[in-house]
Amino acid sequence: MSYAALISLHETLDRLLNSRRTVLVNSCREFTQVLKEEVASTKETVKKLKSNTKINRTRINGLDEQIREAVHKFEDALEFHVSNQLLTQYSEEEEKLGEDRIRLDLDLDIEVLKQDFDSFTQELKEMKDAYNHELSDFLSEEEDDDDDDDDDDDDDDVIHLSRPGGDESEMVGLSDQFIHTRNSLTTKLFKVTAFFGMAGIGKTSLAKKIFRDPLVSTHFTKRAFVTVGPNYKLKRVLLRILKQVMGDMVITEGQELSLDRLREMIYQISKKNDKFLVVLDDVWDEKLWSYLVDSFPRIKVFVTTRVKEIMDSCPFYDLALINIRFLDKKESWDLLRKKVFGNESKCSYELEEAGKKIAERCEGLPLTIVTVADILSRSDDKKTAKYWNKIAANVRHSVFMDAYDQMHKVLYPSYEYLNQELKACFLYMGVFPQTYEIPSSKLKEMWVVEGLCPGNEFDFTLRHLRLCSIVLDRKTTTCCLSSPVWHMCNKEATKIKFFRGLDILDDIFAKEDLKSQRRLCVRNNVLFGIEDIYDSMASVEISTVRSLLCTGPYHQYPVPICLEYLRLLRILDALNVRFYEFPMEVVNIAQLVYLALTLDENIPPSIVKLWNLQYLIVHPHLSIVEPDGISSYLPMEIWDMKFLNHLQVVGGKLPIPRENSLLENLSTLLDVSPQSCTEYNLTRIPNLKKLGIRIELGPNDTEPLTCFDHISHLTKLETLECVIANPRITSEVGVLVPLSIFPSSLEKLTLTGNFGYPWEEMSKISSLPNLRELILQCYAFRGTKWRVEQHEFPKLRVLSIEETDLVQWTFGHRQCLKNLDTLSMKHCYRLQEIPHELGRDYRETHIKKESRRKIELVDCNPVALACVNKLVKALSRVASSRLVIDIHSSWDDV
Repeated sequence: MSYAALISLHETLDRLLNSRRTVLVNSCREFTQVLKEEVASTKETVKKLKSNTKINRTRINGLDEQIREAVHKFEDALEFHVSNQLLTQYSEEEEKLGEDRIRLDLDLDIEVLKQDFDSFTQELKEMKDAYNHELSDFLSEEEDDDDDDDDDDDDDDVIHLSRPGGDESEMVGLSDQFIHTRNSLTTKLFKVTAFFGMAGIGKTSLAKKIFRDPLVSTHFTKRAFVTVGPNYKLKRVLLRILKQVMGDMVITEGQELSLDRLREMIYQISKKNDKFLVVLDDVWDEKLWSYLVDSFPRIKVFVTTRVKEIMDSCPFYDLALINIRFLDKKESWDLLRKKVFGNESKCSYELEEAGKKIAERCEGLPLTIVTVADILSRSDDKKTAKYWNKIAANVRHSVFMDAYDQMHKVLYPSYEYLNQELKACFLYMGVFPQTYEIPSSKLKEMWVVEGLCPGNEFDFTLRHLRLCSIVLDRKTTTCCLSSPVWHMCNKEATKIKFFRGLDILDDIFAKEDLKSQRRLCVRNNVLFGIEDIYDSMASVEISTVRSLLCTGPYHQYPVPICLEYLRLLRILDALNVRFYEFPMEVVNIAQLVYLALTLDENIPPSIVKLWNLQYLIVHPHLSIVEPDGISSYLPMEIWDMKFLNHLQVVGGKLPIPRENSLLENLSTLLDVSPQSCTEYNLTRIPNLKKLGIRIELGPNDTEPLTCFDHISHLTKLETLECVIANPRITSEVGVLVPLSIFPSSLEKLTLTGNFGYPWEEMSKISSLPNLRELILQCYAFRGTKWRVEQHEFPKLRVLSIEETDLVQWTFGHRQCLKNLDTLSMKHCYRLQEIPHELGRDYRETHIKKESRRKIELVDCNPVALACVNKLVKALSRVASSRLVIDIHSSWDDV
């Protein structure tokens, strides 16, 4: 996509103009600045293509491809030229590096590229103008309704399905949501009912089953079902509603009806029928349903959509919003069996066992199950257990691949109609392995370093993708793509050269797919150990790769990586590849911004040559606790890397800095030893926002640690995480890390391990004025009673407690924790009391904010569960609809 290409080029130009280590000579700065401004302008133009813009996507996508290819070609030429100059000067100045490790000024002369700059600037301007013209033509153009409306809608009994297995007579599962929705529609509680969920989850099929249900058809005197889609026309929608509700009245063929006339006709009908239902299927923006609600107050509107946020403007007291769930294992097998065998007799035990595994591979998505079943039913081997077992054992089996290809047309609009700034973020999630639960922290890190999303916009971006039902959030700290969406994502990314995934050896040898890719993601890291791969990579034009991402499973045995052809590499994520020693060819990759390694040896001092490095992440292969409880594998030169923004050294100790050392750009420091948190060190990182401390106890460590004593010097600190990696599980433990004064800027605090703080010590935390999230795990606090007072935790929104011996938790006032949105209690086996004020405060305060509160209980005492259930029963209907209760037991997974 052109938007991601423009982001990359803009960052490249910005580095050239603003680097403190390189200087553009002669007139280079002037024409570079001109191009940067043109790139920024073009980027803003491309952003105008919003998700609901009704345009000719074929024409605009053609322009988008032209821009992308032109940007890539120019950026490659520019960076090759810059890289050559840097490497030449590095070799000439090698001796000076030892004398002045803090700064090495380099002169860059790109005057020879001036003609290329000028011609590309003009070309980019012309393409931008063409893009603008295309947008303005369609944004300002309201095409007249055609006279070729289908007559399928003339009768409400004629409702066709476009996908296999969608007929309501064949529907299996979701009976609970069917009954709930039908009851909601036939009462007067809600004016608007909405289904939301990902494509293929069964929204349309369930809506049609409800629409034709006898109870619904007799309750409503007038009904209409209209499929909308992303490129609807309001006039056509109203006309189809009118055709379905007019009965014997006839609209003369060719008769011109204005929008106002259609609106008036429907309004008059609705006045005479107070039980009037309109189902709008596959809605993509809020304008249509809100128009019906505003124009026809007596009509009940039923919406199905992939995009949850289009319902945000509807008052919650008027809206029944229903998230269509995935099928469970039993429902999945029932649907697969019915689609394959129909009304035939039961299949054999061996076939059933294999079939259940295949159904489970479909991940509860009805469209996947139906499509796979259709392929199986046409196979000669459909009733062979051996064949079915082969399918069940391989997620990349041709049956699944064929099914995903067939589903592409249904799923693709979910990607196609994303806003431009979201498309690249979504595609990037495909670099991770299929069905992989992506840690949100990892995703944020990679989006930011790739330039796809500013750090402060991460939560909004991920939330938007979830609201579009294209990203799953089964867990609170991770996100995931369903297999069909992941397949679509990889297919599209390869086509537009965004990334190429390598899963098997054959992927390497698909040379045309490798050529000119911007990113390579290796999901089977052992591939790099095969000699033939190096020959293949050498014979393909992969020198344009900017990111090498090893996202496959971790291999404990070292696997060599070929870097000599990747001169323009910016990102090397090789945490899942073990190195015996530091790969010295890395220090010659002048543009490297992100480096993540698992390493047995120390980092060499020559790493300082990576003058542009912003992220350095080092994991040891084995964590060995030394006699003094600390280890250090960082060189002193780490303090000379002035552009470091993120440093993670698992369990490592920072070397003692020189007197004048200062890392002003370092905002994240993770997994350092407590011995690193001295006043001398911390005062040399004045802008630190996130600090992670990793405590690895030695066998004889009994003296209290002082890692919190100097935290108050970090006046900009927002996140603090401290973990005891090897806690001593005992009922009696002294306080190993005494609490101290935390900076008032702190917003998130995580304590994991058997710290053993008494609950009375919580006052040192609860008084923090800006604390929004508190996570306590593995007996961070001990004691049977905890009482929260009104003045404590003034801004706390998330509270998570996992593993504690707490029995009684009470509030001293009804307004305690009044801003709390999420409460999670896990493995609290002794907990007997949860403050009933949580419900009272929610009912009286949060209901006014139209917000939701979530209470999650996992493997907790049954007495505590009863307490929560009692709390819910005491709430009003409206209040309880805004409270989400999630009670789960690990026994449910057995």
